[in-house]
Amino acid sequence: MQRRKIAFKISTVILSTLFALVVAGVFASNIILKKVYDKVDKSDLYWNYNTILAKPYKYLKIDGGNITQIMFEQSKHPSVRVLNYWQGYQKDSSVRAYVKNDTLYLKFRNKYRNEGEKYWMGGEVLVRLFAPQLLTIEGKNTNFEMQKLKQSSISISLYGKSKFEVESYNHTFDTVKVTQRDSSEVEFEMSPELKGSHEMNFKYINADITGNSILDVGHGYVDDIKLNIADSSAIILSGKTLKTAPKL
Repeated sequence: MQRRKIAFKISTVILSTLFALVVAGVFASNIILKKVYDKVDKSDLYWNYNTILAKPYKYLKIDGGNITQIMFEQSKHPSVRVLNYWQGYQKDSSVRAYVKNDTLYLKFRNKYRNEGEKYWMGGEVLVRLFAPQLLTIEGKNTNFEMQKLKQSSISISLYGKSKFEVESYNHTFDTVKVTQRDSSEVEFEMSPELKGSHEMNFKYINADITGNSILDVGHGYVDDIKLNIADSSAIILSGKTLKTAPKL
């Protein structure tokens, strides 16, 4: 009987010690997380994205990413950022980025563990890009969007199963050059958060479109346009453009 009491006391001490260690571990973890959170710059809208590259670039070549969302915004400070709780990137570095000759090369591995993760990736912006300006974009099998765009000229080349969208802060574009192949979609519109008129003006568009591709510039008026478009492709133009533009 005495041995049982001693054994019981020892077990109680061990369990109490383990419980105390667990509780202490929880408090310690919370303190560490709080310190990390306190160091975050709350004025940064995208503080929950980790910077994986911070080098200047003017051009972009992007491969992959059509199972998620990739965003670009103009900023004085160039960078490539990845959502900090994206486990896929943490485990197998699903995004590779480097700069060469003023060109950002972004390789996105369309990899996911199951359909649930794929669905989650489709609803998230996993990668955000920042630079003072982005003059040309070449994309293959990607889903890319430019938000709050202020520059007036841009060149786009899109291939594979891709989608490209511009939400502009600028009402007037001087020159837009678009090359589309395979099954690609390109759309221009004013940023929905802007008040007032959302009408755009394109002074000149040069579009070369083949495959099952579509170019949508129907939100604006086009002064001059040069088109090379396949029978299987399409372009959306505003009624004002169709009424006043020379014969296409």
